[in-house]
Amino acid sequence: MDEFDCLLYEGSAQLPPELSELAPPRPWKKPIGQICWGLALITITLNFFGLNIILPAVGAALLWLGLAPLRRENGGFRFAYACATLYAVLRLTVILLQATPLDHWLASLIGQEWNTTTGPVPLYYALWTVLIQLVLVFAVGGLWQGLKGVFHQAGQKPRTAAAGGLVMLEVLLLPMALVGLEGWLLVGPILILWVCLIVSLRRIGKSLDQAGYTMQPAPMAVSNRLALGVWLGLHLLIIAALPLLFSRLPAGVQTQVYGTTASDSPLRSELLELGFPEDILSRLDDSELVRFEGAYGLKKEGYRNDESDLPDGMPSIVTVEVPVRDEKYGFRTVYLAYLHWNPNEASGGYMEGVQIAQDYQGVTAWTTQPDGVLKWQDSAGNAYTMPLNFRFDTDNAGTACYYANFSLPKDVSGPTEGFLFWEATPTFPEIVSLYNFSVTATHKRSCWQYPYTLPSELLASSFHAPSWQWRMYQWISEGQLAPEGQYDPGKY
Repeated sequence: MDEFDCLLYEGSAQLPPELSELAPPRPWKKPIGQICWGLALITITLNFFGLNIILPAVGAALLWLGLAPLRRENGGFRFAYACATLYAVLRLTVILLQATPLDHWLASLIGQEWNTTTGPVPLYYALWTVLIQLVLVFAVGGLWQGLKGVFHQAGQKPRTAAAGGLVMLEVLLLPMALVGLEGWLLVGPILILWVCLIVSLRRIGKSLDQAGYTMQPAPMAVSNRLALGVWLGLHLLIIAALPLLFSRLPAGVQTQVYGTTASDSPLRSELLELGFPEDILSRLDDSELVRFEGAYGLKKEGYRNDESDLPDGMPSIVTVEVPVRDEKYGFRTVYLAYLHWNPNEASGGYMEGVQIAQDYQGVTAWTTQPDGVLKWQDSAGNAYTMPLNFRFDTDNAGTACYYANFSLPKDVSGPTEGFLFWEATPTFPEIVSLYNFSVTATHKRSCWQYPYTLPSELLASSFHAPSWQWRMYQWISEGQLAPEGQYDPGKY
């Protein structure tokens, strides 16, 4: 050992310990790790505690943050970064639309349904699924090509099979989502394969660090923590604030009524003799009364709330069945569902919904689309009416139903009343038929609801929402379709 070597050996003991333990640079560890975590949180979602919103939002941000420093390396990374940006924007757009009625308007504008193994869904939602998943496929594809380009630039054989496998798996997830594939026996093996690919993708970053390829991260205007915080804060603002702006439905056409005194006609007297409730009958005008011309029977059922009851937002429901003579069919039956909101309940609601299931046991009968009207008085004593518009749809069991969504008026003095009419005509009028129907009312109690949900959607799904958000009541009635002389209101 010469004199110079001796000096180096003696001086090595005096070097700072940090220099001897200094780890080699690993520029690929952080971006590849963020990309892997981003893909993981995007793909695996949990449908409770809002994690189905939070996890994909964090995942989209991590995917974008992981690709951001790589965007200047080659064209593949630039394409992946652009697709990740578009993916995050589309995800945010969905969150925004679901907080407003615009989402429902677009779904109704497109119309049609897409059938899955779990039931039909609006075509609008299927198109959103296709668009978002395709953008994610392109982002992962750009990542794959970008990694291949880096290996070529480092003079090594590309080891990017994991990235290519993720592209194919993301493509496979698209038809699985459109079909509605469920069950651990089917999804479990694919999930295991997906986890193995994510782990392998993480190892690609280690291979690039060991290859000695120098990566120059593209500068970021803000820190990762600030970007992620702003991104999540924007989601929170949309979810928390926007639903408050749309807590009530737009008011329908409200018409002031003059001269509300009921006319004294022979038909009113006939209906009173048949047992028509006098208080309800007095609230019917002549155009509504004429529906019962030729009545030969009557059956009344239902319940009435006591004015002293604590307000729960639910109306009392009374149904009246009146068979009437008909020149063409022999007879038809007119139905009235009377809804009564107590004064201390009417102005406190946000949304109300009514579902009428006509003939849900499949009696061969023709039924008309219900029509209805709300009636009330304001604080000045002026009487108003507002029509209720029903639309046809089926519930989750496939039963044909009619739905109406509305909000009760704010300026109310006294009760608010709803009058719902429809008719049933039997296919075989000479046979006495049992006729069953139901009237279900739901009441939204909270001003906040995400995603934006109409009462009709809740009614159609038969989903029992938390009591602090919704209340629901169903009245089921058994009546009969019987010609004159055979009608017996006490038979069923």
